Parts: sequence; structure tokens; C-alpha cells
Amino acid sequence: MSDLLAQGKHLKQQIAAQPIVRQRRILDPSATSSRRTGASSPDAAKIHQDAATMTRVYEVIEFLKKSQRPCTMDEIRMHIHDFQVEGPEFQQLTNNAKVIYNSKSHTFAYKPEFDIQTSAELLEYLRQMPDQGGLEVKKLNDSYLADKLTKVVSELRESKQVLAITDKDNRARYLFYNNWPNEDIAIDQEMKTSWMRMQVPDENELAEEMKRAGLKPTQIEKGEEEKVEVKKPKRAQRKT
Repeated sequence: MSDLLAQGKHLKQQIAAQPIVRQRRILDPSATSSRRTGASSPDAAKIHQDAATMTRVYEVIEFLKKSQRPCTMDEIRMHIHDFQVEGPEFQQLTNNAKVIYNSKSHTFAYKPEFDIQTSAELLEYLRQMPDQGGLEVKKLNDSYLADKLTKVVSELRESKQVLAITDKDNRARYLFYNNWPNEDIAIDQEMKTSWMRMQVPDENELAEEMKRAGLKPTQIEKGEEEKVEVKKPKRAQRKT
């Protein structure tokens, strides 16, 4: 009898030691996916529609930039076939900072940062800005001169109508109006020699050389900034 009770007790211990495996409930995948898509489909459709609108707006602006003149809506539709007059892209274009919309003629035109179309207009623009320094050449990429900019700048330099600051490859970086295009200004040979002897310090030594000369660099590395010790005021101790 005692052996039977011992065997029963041992069997219960073995059963209790076995791992418990819970049965997972399998959901209907079609019902799950429909709930997800049903909740997000309106948002997804709106995002897709907005992206398509902005793509058409970008295409129209690029077309106007290349046209370099006001274009009618019919001309735009000939190149952008899905452009809709009553669509959201129409409102986007009329309020766009890079587009000029004429409500009387119903035309659109590109609005560049610099409204310069010819070399004569560029020369006049430079003439009117003597106190503002030179004009950075790369900014003219947002103008109607963008496609022929290199040629125009080269011709103005060759005719000595403009002065240029160049890079190491002799490409113009900044342009200045030349007030004396037909005059050869004689420079003393001693000044030329002194100029050629001047050496710019190495980039790693430039900041230190400027400090020695009493000049303050426009930018200082964080590691080189002088640390100012801020002393916290001492708290008065209470007398007990």
C-alpha cells in the first residue's frame, strides 16, 4: 500500500515538472489586414495625392524656368499633361514664391532670385552695387543666365568690363564692376615684388599667427576657446 502511494506521489511530481504549453489562437489574416488598411487608407491616399501634386508643381516650375517667359495654362498643359486648372496644383502655383501669376492674362512666369537675362543687364547690376562688394557667381545660377553663365562671364572678363576673384583654376568666384576698363593702371615693381613675397600661414598655424598680430579669428575651435571660471556665490551659513 505504501509503495502504491509512493508511486502515485512520484507520478504527480513528474506531471508538475512538465513545461506548460499554451495553445495560441490563430486570427483570421483577412480580418486583421482589413482593419489595418481600413484605418489607414484615407491617410495613405491623401499622402499619395499630396506627393503627386507637389511633383506636378515642381515640374511646372522647372518648365517655366527653362521657358524664360510667361506661359499660358494651355502651354503648360502641353508639357505637363496631367496639370489641372481647377486642381490643387493651380493654388500651389499661384501662391508659390518662385512663380509670378498674372491674373489678367492668366499666365505663369518663373521668378528668379536675380532677374537678369543678358550680359548688359548683369553689367548694369554690378555697376549699381559699388558699396555692396562683389556678386558671388554661383548665385547667378538662379537667373535666366544660368545656361550661358560661363560664356557671359568669360566675355565680360576678356573685355575688361568686370574684375573677378578667381579660384586656383582661374574660374570666377566673385564679380566686380570695372570703373576703368580702358586704363592700364601701372603698379610699382617694388609693390609687385613685396606682394609676391607675402606668404599666407599654414591653415593649422593661421589662428596662432592672427593672435600674434593682434587679430581675432572669426571662428575659434571649441577646444581653443578661453574658459571663464564662474565662481558661485557662497551661501551664508545660518547661525544657530
